[in-house]
Amino acid sequence: MAKLKKTSANPRKAPAQDRSRATVDVILDAAARILVKGGYAAFTTNRVAETAGVSVGSLYQYFPNKESLLGELMRRHVEELERGMVAITADAAKRPLAETIRALIEDNVRAHLVDPALHQVLSEEVPRLGPLDWRIAYGSRAAMRVRAALETRRSELAVGDLDLAVYLVTGAVESAIHDAVADRPDDLRSGALTEELTRMIVGYLTGKPLSARRSLRAAAE
Repeated sequence: MAKLKKTSANPRKAPAQDRSRATVDVILDAAARILVKGGYAAFTTNRVAETAGVSVGSLYQYFPNKESLLGELMRRHVEELERGMVAITADAAKRPLAETIRALIEDNVRAHLVDPALHQVLSEEVPRLGPLDWRIAYGSRAAMRVRAALETRRSELAVGDLDLAVYLVTGAVESAIHDAVADRPDDLRSGALTEELTRMIVGYLTGKPLSARRSLRAAAE
């Protein structure tokens, strides 16, 4: 079996001027449309350049290969997730635990619903890129922020190992939302998944399950 050639999944350079940033945005928009319509099999740098209306040479100024395009699309998605997480966890000490958990899940769902078809393709294809430094760094930062938020409500928690709890909670939320994009999109859009996932997480963390007959917002007050 032939060994796969290792390629870089990082952009060649970051755009410094408005015109360059606009070119990169057009290229990435074209890449996203091709991925959604034809999947990874139809995804080539030539096709992306043609769809974007730029030369392949212009594309290569910023992206050395299609893996770097894929990686940048995922990086931007993760960046959007992190912005929401930073804002929500920063106020964790000022609001009830259930409200913070719900807000984090709602924000994650919102980011996935921006372009669910693209996120589905990315979740399927990005693993082929292997470990990416920025993804590993994001995972560490996300875990630290969630842990710090939970630490502010430590007296309410029933879990003993907080690090393990963070690992389980963040993994469960990410997996459930990623899978729901394809398997249960109606539950994602209606908020039903958010309600049940919040009840599950809060019940696990506190040992006091929320009643399905009570709204989570009321329970948080």
